[in-house]
Amino acid sequence: MKKIIYNTLRIMSSWLQSPAESFKRHNSQYEAPGKFERDRDHGYKNIETDVLNGPEMRVRDLLQHHPSVKTAVDVGSGTGWSAAAMSPLVDEVIALEPSAAALNISQRAYPHSQYPNITWTQGFAENILPTLTLKTPTLFLTGCVLSHLRDKEVLRICAEINAVAPAGSVLAFAECWGDTEKHQIMWHIRTKNWWQKALPAWELDFHGPLHINGDCHMGFWGVKK
Repeated sequence: MKKIIYNTLRIMSSWLQSPAESFKRHNSQYEAPGKFERDRDHGYKNIETDVLNGPEMRVRDLLQHHPSVKTAVDVGSGTGWSAAAMSPLVDEVIALEPSAAALNISQRAYPHSQYPNITWTQGFAENILPTLTLKTPTLFLTGCVLSHLRDKEVLRICAEINAVAPAGSVLAFAECWGDTEKHQIMWHIRTKNWWQKALPAWELDFHGPLHINGDCHMGFWGVKK
């Protein structure tokens, strides 16, 4: 009964939240006292333990299958650890993040002197993606970001990725990591069928651990046909 009530409230929340709700909540967290130190230390730990190649994303494994990919676009880079982890794996990382406060933490924790191939770009992904000129196969990466957004916003992001991605591009998407019971109610996990309809130009491989039921995964790969 508890799970039924929780899932009902979660679905209602995804209907009722405003387009900017996720941004407002996260931006206020990034501005909190002590946030830089906490996220810097957390990010360093994630890099050290190779979370980027964990069962939800397996980014290093994906790149081994697609060695021609030399550019990565981090959609919703937050405080920067995933972009920093990608830095030694590709020639260029384009980190997209709407929060100036988050980017401030990123640039302090991962300075240009140590990560010269990262471009930190402020703005919502659906607005920045159409401005990119990508001429070679590119990795599109997002972890624990799209679960915060309504379907409308995610569909637009998917459409813009599809429009800007050269043939042979790859993606590594991950939704909520861990037990959904521990997360705020706005977490929204989508099914395999939903993602296949949202990304029709991509061959998808759902490999992440199962979530909620047998049709929801924490992560998946994609290759643009």
